[in-house]
Amino acid sequence: MATSIVAAATNSDPDTGSYFELAARAARTCLERAGVSPDEVGMLINTGVFRDDNLSEPAVSALIQKRIGIGLEYRPGRVPAFSFDLMHGATGLLHAITTAGCFLATGEVEYALLVAGDIHPSKQRQVAGFPYTPGGAALLLESTPLAGGFGRLHTSQTSGDADPSAWVALGDVGANGRSAMRIAPGEEDPLALAADAARACMADTGIDGDDFAEGRAVVLAPASGLGFRARLAETLGLTPESVIGVAPAAGDPYSAAPVHAYLHAQATGILATARTVLFLAADDASAACLAYRPPVPALTLLGRSGLTSERY
Repeated sequence: MATSIVAAATNSDPDTGSYFELAARAARTCLERAGVSPDEVGMLINTGVFRDDNLSEPAVSALIQKRIGIGLEYRPGRVPAFSFDLMHGATGLLHAITTAGCFLATGEVEYALLVAGDIHPSKQRQVAGFPYTPGGAALLLESTPLAGGFGRLHTSQTSGDADPSAWVALGDVGANGRSAMRIAPGEEDPLALAADAARACMADTGIDGDDFAEGRAVVLAPASGLGFRARLAETLGLTPESVIGVAPAAGDPYSAAPVHAYLHAQATGILATARTVLFLAADDASAACLAYRPPVPALTLLGRSGLTSERY
């Protein structure tokens, strides 16, 4: 059994500053594109980091689950569902894909819905010093008997303790802690961490520069920073065209960036020939890389009447 992508969507509607709402809208669009009902979803994982009012309890995933209408009632014929938060900075979505795959493989969960995105806790769309673009994203996964799917997650991280990059300075904000956030991104260049994770993933998957040069493989590298994609391609010895990031208009969507990069690559047509897609995410403290091989539809001969193919 392999974990495969059914659909993906993003949302950055300007009429709301709520991550809960932006993520829910992206999720609804994702389900509509897949033709899947909320009743069929058995798991929801939230990987968004910055959320409305700095809320920590209840889990953000539960609030988004309620907005979408997933598993709110237990009755015969309805799929039980559960949700949880899994936050790991810029790499959270890749960790969530691996986690969801463990549940999908058992057959107990038919569809797993992953959501990501960030917003300033004040729910204002533009706040000085907040570097991330407000928005939400969703990725729907299923288990398929076809060959392909996601491989093993490869990670790299800085040695020793990492300084915090975001926090609420309670001594300074007083009663405004719910709407405050201080951001101080680290000074470390994520290039080395990203390259280490990508090399490990390439070696494990058995692909090299020729696969990228000939369009059989592509890297989705949404890390922000001037020239990051070009520098990554040079470091890995790849053609610049084989490293795809987010669309320029998307800004820096942080935890939702892998979904943006996937949809951007899809829109450019580069995924049409790619048999291996490397999902790469990185920040100044850690990096993760996950290989994805889109399952190939299996053609089955039906006597002499013709052929049929499975959906993927």
